[in-house]
Amino acid sequence: MSRNNTYSPRNRMPSRHLASPVPPSLPTRPEARAAPPLLGRDRQWQLVQRLLDAARSAPRRGGVLLVEGLPGTGRSRLLNDAAALAARGGFSAAHAAADELRRAMPLAPLAAALGQGPGGGPQSTGAGPSAPQGGGPPGNAALIERLSARVDELLRSGPVAVVLDDLHWADAVTLAAVRALVTRFAAQPVVWLLARCTGEGGSTVERLFTVLRESEGAELLPLTPLAPRAVAELTAQRLGAEPAAELLAYVEGADGNPAALVALLDGLAEERRVQIVDGRARLARCPSGGLPPHGFGALVRRRMEPFHPTTRLLLDVAAVLGRASTPDDMARMLGETPAAVLPALREALASRMVVCEEDAIAFRHELVRHALLATIPGPLRGALHRQAADMILGRDGGVQRAAAHLVHGARRGDGQAVEVLRAAASAVAAAEPRAAAELALRALEISRPEDAARPRLFRVAVEALTRVGPLPRAVALAREALAGPLPADQATALRHGLSRALLLAGRAAETAPQDPPPADLPEEALVADLHGLAALDVSAAARRAREETERRAAASSGLLGVLATTHWCAGRVGEALRVARAAVARAEDEAPGPGTSPVPPRLLLASMLTQLRQTAEATATVELLAAEIEADGTPVLRGAPMILNACLALARGAPDAAATEATEGLAAAEETGMALLSSLGGRVLAEVALRRGDLAAADGHVERLAGRVAEQRAESDEARALTALCGWLAARLAAARGDLTALATALRTVHGDRRALRRLLVAEPAAAAWLVRAALDAGDRETAGATAGLAQGLASDNAEVPSLAAAAMHASGLYERDRWALRRAGEEHQDPWARASAAEDLGCLPGGDREAAVDALDRAMSGYARLGAERDEARVRRRLRRLGVRRRHWKHAHRPTSGWASLTATERRVADLVAQGMTNRQAAAQLFLSPHTVGFHLRQIFRKLGIQSRIELVRLHADAVEGPRGAA
Repeated sequence: MSRNNTYSPRNRMPSRHLASPVPPSLPTRPEARAAPPLLGRDRQWQLVQRLLDAARSAPRRGGVLLVEGLPGTGRSRLLNDAAALAARGGFSAAHAAADELRRAMPLAPLAAALGQGPGGGPQSTGAGPSAPQGGGPPGNAALIERLSARVDELLRSGPVAVVLDDLHWADAVTLAAVRALVTRFAAQPVVWLLARCTGEGGSTVERLFTVLRESEGAELLPLTPLAPRAVAELTAQRLGAEPAAELLAYVEGADGNPAALVALLDGLAEERRVQIVDGRARLARCPSGGLPPHGFGALVRRRMEPFHPTTRLLLDVAAVLGRASTPDDMARMLGETPAAVLPALREALASRMVVCEEDAIAFRHELVRHALLATIPGPLRGALHRQAADMILGRDGGVQRAAAHLVHGARRGDGQAVEVLRAAASAVAAAEPRAAAELALRALEISRPEDAARPRLFRVAVEALTRVGPLPRAVALAREALAGPLPADQATALRHGLSRALLLAGRAAETAPQDPPPADLPEEALVADLHGLAALDVSAAARRAREETERRAAASSGLLGVLATTHWCAGRVGEALRVARAAVARAEDEAPGPGTSPVPPRLLLASMLTQLRQTAEATATVELLAAEIEADGTPVLRGAPMILNACLALARGAPDAAATEATEGLAAAEETGMALLSSLGGRVLAEVALRRGDLAAADGHVERLAGRVAEQRAESDEARALTALCGWLAARLAAARGDLTALATALRTVHGDRRALRRLLVAEPAAAAWLVRAALDAGDRETAGATAGLAQGLASDNAEVPSLAAAAMHASGLYERDRWALRRAGEEHQDPWARASAAEDLGCLPGGDREAAVDALDRAMSGYARLGAERDEARVRRRLRRLGVRRRHWKHAHRPTSGWASLTATERRVADLVAQGMTNRQAAAQLFLSPHTVGFHLRQIFRKLGIQSRIELVRLHADAVEGPRGAA
């Protein structure tokens, strides 16, 4: 049906098709302006405004604007908004659109646009501007004259805007009338906005647009694809958050078409395939295998409806064949000659869905190809893939290309398909492990239990999955294969694959290394076994690693990595660094390939440097590690550099960046099942939460770390070390809450295993001093002295490691009340939080000079503030208040008068704590304020949020956390 809307100063009836109805409060003076109607169309909108301004200010001047755009580019929306703007500006705006159904009715679009009287009622019930008074219908010339008279009538009220859309559907008489009327009113304030779909309508409308440009000075206004900036802005608008780079790369498949982009984004949102992480929209893991949203696929299908059926079939076949395929292959699939499919090919190329690439036809965007595939019924899609595989094998025997189709189309029990898939998987295993895993898994799925290829398929799949993940799948496959009869060489390889997968999955204690190892055990299998043994028993692993090293003229990088690990766990930190650096150097000299160690030596070195706060070398090493993981094709380790960067960000005093990196690293590790550094990532998140005073979040992170302990064998060295770490974090959490019972329990856990405590003091520079302080506060000087002595022993054994020396001075200074030691510790600490802690301890020593104490506490407070350690900063501020010193700690900010955004930082912290169920006194203890001050803040919160009870606060707080405030 045609759209029929005539606007005038006395008749402002907005069309139901307008995307943005005109608010009644908008001014109607000619100077009024509306915001640009579409993102990325600022230039086009300015041209519309300029043309309307010229017609309004110069009484004898009009103009013509020719709008062209593909479907979905916003052509009709632009014209709708232009008509509304013209009406607001005092124009009589006549607006209609041609359509396919009324093409047989001459002049229908013009009659629909101009067929209403100035009062808003129709002049007639006929199709034209008025019904004839005499006999039969008037001729076309008479109808055009009546339309001309109608324009004259509208001009008596002021300037006129005639807006005609979809002229590619208009009949020849309408197009001729448009040309005649434009010429007739060229010297009048009549603005013509004429639009058509690019490439549609044939030669008649093409000739009209050409003549209007050449004879009437019409300006062409093409609606090109949105620029990247506009795409990003529209994406942020639809999803409610700034898009991450990978999301923007994904939506490039919409080709800058606004309607396609909106369909894609809304589909992603409806199918919950977008996550808001730290204020940025990111693609979530997709259970549908990465297929586009259903709505986007339906839109692509709708765009193909005008195509000839042969063209639609050609595009479906091309989608099955792959991103690029030759006309010969398309023709063979259709049972035709290339000449026979030429018309369909031309139409497909004209649609811009596909383009020529040398001798092939390629989809411009993989997203569009996947959308087409998703809309082909599954059985038919599988049959087309089988047909493609048969064609390839029958023509040139291209195993890998055929296998790519058999993955999707092979039937269960097809022995030839199994063998093709196995051969292809083996061929690409080294260079493309993800593809190898997909091919091998599909072959296993369709194979029979008695197929001879199954052992080799298990091996390829397990080896590939240990490089790309998910690791639990690799473990399950290896165990399934090893449960049945296997050739000896395949069984050995699968046992090695299982050990490697368990090690990377953080389940090294489940491996069972043979003692003594078989003489013919491959080096990489031996290294994996020794890493597993190190998780169980460090001393046994060190002994075995030394024996294997002595048997060789030169130890491999894998063996050196095991030795470095055992030195680290035993507290020989300097030696661990030396051997780890040697392992990295040896790895660089070894032959290229997957490597002899499941744990890259550079990963071990980066982890050690990071925990020792040797940030400069650690940062450079992590950068090299990330590049190495990318080059080696081992995405299973992709989360490791992120987690290490999180530790470095925390050491630099960037808690927000640390939390982001840790969250993303843990997500990447969870996706692949790689848990090597998961405890380190959890430590970072718990530390950030503790420093911010977010005890509920810290509690959650500690619980998750404790859950990791439960997954380990209780007697393993790895489990004992993780237990000590959880105990230390739990102790700090209990101390923050003032829970003395829980604190005592946690401290018993930490001090109950001296060997595990030693590993904790190596990895955490501030742990020794904190534990000494906690013991002294509890009146337990014996435990405090033992802890200080342990820290001193580590420093003596590793004189070349500055972080251990500083930690020992700090612990000793607390225990001995030694000002000089505390001052030196504050200067020598590599970790900025430990540095601030030493300054705080120095300022709290009794019996000292008040001015010196204030100076030390000022340094501590500044240090904590730079790190975002709000709770620690508040504690030091209270200490200063007790010394009679008050430091201004608030910043002026422009805030609204009500709602969450109106709360100050302190009020938000009070709201968070009260929403967790704390009393005023408990919240005051957390914030180092008086209960009276917390009560004052709580009254301000109630006033600003318009509530009267804590129950309402809890409910509003939950809503805010789930909404934008929590997403950020």
